[in-house]
Amino acid sequence: MENNEEKVTSNSGDLLKKIVADEKKSKEDKESPKKAPKPKKESSGELKKKLKHGTMATALTCVFLAVLVLINVVATVLFERYPINIDLTKDKIYSMSDVSEEYVKKVDTDVLVTIFADEETYINAWAYNKQAVELLKNYCAMNHHITYRFVDIDSNPDVIKSYSDNISNFDIIFETEKEVDGEKVKRTRKLGMVDLVSFNDEFVSQLSQSGYSIDLLREQAGSDMSLIARFGEQVEASNAEQAFTSALMTVTDPNPIYVTFLTGRSEVKDLISGGSPLSYFRTLLVANGYNVNEIDITKDDIPAETGIVVIPAPTVDYLPEEVQKVSDFLNNGGKLGKQLIYVASYSQKETPNLDEFLAEYGLEIGQGVICETYGESYINYPYCTVAGEVSDSFDQDMISKDPVISSMYTRPVNTLFDERDMVTTEKYVQSTGNAYTATLEYNSARQQVPADTLTRGQQCYFAIGSKAVFSEDGSGDTTYSNVLCFGSEYLLQSNILAAQQYNNSEYFFSVLAGITHKTDGVFIKPKTIKGTAFDIDQSKKAVLMWTFIVIIPVAVLAAGLAVWLRRKNK
Repeated sequence: MENNEEKVTSNSGDLLKKIVADEKKSKEDKESPKKAPKPKKESSGELKKKLKHGTMATALTCVFLAVLVLINVVATVLFERYPINIDLTKDKIYSMSDVSEEYVKKVDTDVLVTIFADEETYINAWAYNKQAVELLKNYCAMNHHITYRFVDIDSNPDVIKSYSDNISNFDIIFETEKEVDGEKVKRTRKLGMVDLVSFNDEFVSQLSQSGYSIDLLREQAGSDMSLIARFGEQVEASNAEQAFTSALMTVTDPNPIYVTFLTGRSEVKDLISGGSPLSYFRTLLVANGYNVNEIDITKDDIPAETGIVVIPAPTVDYLPEEVQKVSDFLNNGGKLGKQLIYVASYSQKETPNLDEFLAEYGLEIGQGVICETYGESYINYPYCTVAGEVSDSFDQDMISKDPVISSMYTRPVNTLFDERDMVTTEKYVQSTGNAYTATLEYNSARQQVPADTLTRGQQCYFAIGSKAVFSEDGSGDTTYSNVLCFGSEYLLQSNILAAQQYNNSEYFFSVLAGITHKTDGVFIKPKTIKGTAFDIDQSKKAVLMWTFIVIIPVAVLAAGLAVWLRRKNK
């Protein structure tokens, strides 16, 4: 029994010691942090795999950065050589029209455009100057044959000595230089600031009623800058595209055509402005590269270089010797190849001498004015008509497939025969078959209305009489002199030619270009600069440059390095 008691007591003591030891160990474990397990040693295969992926990531990052830098450098060089401009203005004031763009691309002669001013001074002088410069840059970007430069006259006074033109600050010169018969021939066209803009019609009309014109104002002001400073608020649109394309055509046309207006016989005046009703017709001639001047037929001879003569609705008949000047011009010593534009008018008195001359070309100006019977063929009044039939003989430059030709107070142009003695006639613009001719009289409301009916049936507004001669070399080639006969000045009247709803300008210039074998005509709507337009100044340009050339590439580089470092440390 004693032995058993001693055994029990001994076991209880050992158990108590074990419990105390376990609690102590547990307490020590809680108070002391656990030791991290020893890292497992990587195998050689895993090390190679990690090194391979790291090298590939580094290589791809380097290639990406190299490509990015290369693209940036190439793009910078290309943009310097071929600027890319995005015109975000409402009316595309910094852009070329499609017809100008098409013509500019065809130029194969080197053309230098010189702006006589410091660039910053010129651009900041006027909003229209900035528009002109941006447009000029587009011309140069479109064709490498066209280049431009700025020349400060004050810093380079000798540069103007090489030009025959009288050059002032802010003038622009288009020039070409070719070798003809061993001699260098320079052709130039000067544009002033006034040539790059158009003034509002009301202002121009007021000037005309006072016996003034923009050119006369410019002469009195002494310079374009002085005129702009005084009447700049009367400017309503940019004429830069029209002026630039016109100048380009003038200096690059291998066979320039000279147009001479004959005056001195009390030519018809515009009822509103008091000036010539054909003033815009002259503007379009210049815009399409024709060289325009005028002479007094009662005193002067027609210049030898003239290709086209215009008789603009004289109210007094030509004298026999004056008619002879015109006849000799068209005969051209038997070689022909000349053109005459004759414009009739309801305001004319009897013109027997001119009538006899026209009859030689199979043409006759009838009495009364053309009227239409039904409302869809006239506007407000029966004598304010829309043509019913238009010939497609010379519509090569036409964009409109169904041209709308408008006129008023139009005398009928009759053809006396179809063909006789090498002279042929053709009717180009005619009325509907329901038309008639009539005299006009004022009613009680002081409105002109048709009175006595003279003839009925289809009438002709515009016809051409052509005289032909065969070439003396036996080739069978034929040369023509043509008389383009208009029944009214309103077919070429300024408001109608400028109106977008009518195609008078487009059609008649297509006919003229076809007859004279001239390059395609260009018809450009003036662009008004007004309202809020997207634009940037020099500081904004600098911000954009640093953003795209420095900030964005550096940001991409930093991102690439971050990705590379992160992958390397994995």
